[in-house]
Amino acid sequence: MIRGILLDLDKTLVNVLDYVDYCSALRALFKHLGREVNADVPETYWGVCASKAMETLVALSGSVEWDTASNIIEEYEIKGAGASTPMHGLGRFMDEVGKFDKKAIVTLLGPKATKIVIQIHKINVDAVVSRSRDFKPKPYPDQVLQALKLLDIRPSEAVMVGDSEWDEKAAVSAGVCFIGVTNRRPVHHFKSSI
Repeated sequence: MIRGILLDLDKTLVNVLDYVDYCSALRALFKHLGREVNADVPETYWGVCASKAMETLVALSGSVEWDTASNIIEEYEIKGAGASTPMHGLGRFMDEVGKFDKKAIVTLLGPKATKIVIQIHKINVDAVVSRSRDFKPKPYPDQVLQALKLLDIRPSEAVMVGDSEWDEKAAVSAGVCFIGVTNRRPVHHFKSSI
């Protein structure tokens, strides 16, 4: 029985991506690092700069450089969070989500940006797992597993809804069913369905 729902935030519930200058964030990040780093991550639709910024954080996960790198990116995310807009149907969708016993946000956004978005859009959930040095970020399953722990439910008792192949990989790797939100894009690389 499904008792809990895990929700990605950006481009699933709220549009933050279109309001973040990830290209400037990436330039600032590479200036600080003095190099480009790479990670093996799924292809997705976020655009070159946003994808590379998140890939860089995945590559730096667990390193001493991660905190500073995340903070550099979050400076730009905070600006975007303040300008964010709800995805079409957010209110009605959240009314339906309210029927689940347990609800969590699982997002790649930094914690300050996440808090702003949740407050502005009055999103009510039981737990929030944003980007943190404590967990490898999506597409790894760590954030999903932390959300399950906070909600005190098993993977078989949850479903995750997200817009990216990173969400899917994290959910499936954690043993959670996944529902992909395509946002009307004709091409996507989702592999699973429930």
